[in-house]
Amino acid sequence: MSSRLIALIAEDETDCDTIRKIVHRVLGTNARTKPWASKGCSTLRRKLSAKLKVLSGEGCNAFVILHDLDRNPQNNSLNDEAKLRETLEVAASEVKGINKHICIPIEELEAWFWSDPDVIKHIGRGKGEAKANPNLITKPKEQLIRLSIGENRKPRYSTNMNVELAEILNLELCSDRCPSFNSLLKFLQSL
Repeated sequence: MSSRLIALIAEDETDCDTIRKIVHRVLGTNARTKPWASKGCSTLRRKLSAKLKVLSGEGCNAFVILHDLDRNPQNNSLNDEAKLRETLEVAASEVKGINKHICIPIEELEAWFWSDPDVIKHIGRGKGEAKANPNLITKPKEQLIRLSIGENRKPRYSTNMNVELAEILNLELCSDRCPSFNSLLKFLQSL
């Protein structure tokens, strides 16, 4: 395990930190990671190939590429997952011989948290219900914010809590309820 260096590529730092926590829970705290937050989805797609080459040159030998499946702002429908995956695969194919996994959470990784009753109780302080199909939740991050609003009308939840939530997330339940998480878990277990 000590020779494995896993690159974590995501749209922002909180996503990288969250995935790092999941990697450590699956592979142990000795698993080495190297994050790169692109600061946006268009930057991730545009710079992915070059960044994979750099990270590969820095010793990374496994790659987790996380990209949200956003909604189209014009009609509020989800963008085409197959088209996004193809775009990311084409960019990643320019670097030969890498062990990679492209993870596309439906809308955003915060949907994963909706799979676990304990996480929802933690955020909502006893209110709210987990969902059997979290992928169907529209704007899961905003829904977590609404759930966390207390009597003072201020939300307790922010994406800065995602690492904490990843620590308590029931990985098996999330894997059963979220296909994108299931494929990520299988990839990590294969390392």
